[in-house]
Amino acid sequence: MHDARDVEDKRLLEAGDHKLLLAGYFHAVRELCFLRLRDREAADEAAQTVLLRLLNELKRGKTYAVPFRVVVWKGVEWTVRGFYPGAKQDDTLPDDWHPAAGDEYEGVEDEYDFGRLVADLPSRQREVLDLIHRQGLSHEQAAERLGITRNAGLRRGLGGSRVGVRVLRAR
Repeated sequence: MHDARDVEDKRLLEAGDHKLLLAGYFHAVRELCFLRLRDREAADEAAQTVLLRLLNELKRGKTYAVPFRVVVWKGVEWTVRGFYPGAKQDDTLPDDWHPAAGDEYEGVEDEYDFGRLVADLPSRQREVLDLIHRQGLSHEQAAERLGITRNAGLRRGLGGSRVGVRVLRAR
């Protein structure tokens, strides 16, 4: 599809039919601006800015080393982001702004990652790690609940597992 579009764009560029060339991109540019800005009026303004800029460049005889469709999409991207001096705003964050709290899915992701990490371990190792990681017990409390000594018992319960030792060290 791009090959046919590129051939047609090249033909229109060589013929100097800039208005027809840009007309072929009008709806796509307008919709892409709307998708990025989520405001129809702002999208129409951005689309107009993109198309007028391209028309002025073409009238001045500017040539491009990339296919014209790439120039159009980059023009949309830069305009929407406000890269052009006319649209650029030097806004700063308010003094009383504070970043949002932690990700609400972080706990779910941690639980899933932990489950995958220990899934292949023997049941005794999973039990030790479950007490410490999921239930939040200290090493002493986990050893007491399992009826073993803290150091030797937990290490034996983990069976020298690198996964278990890594999880324990992280606690």
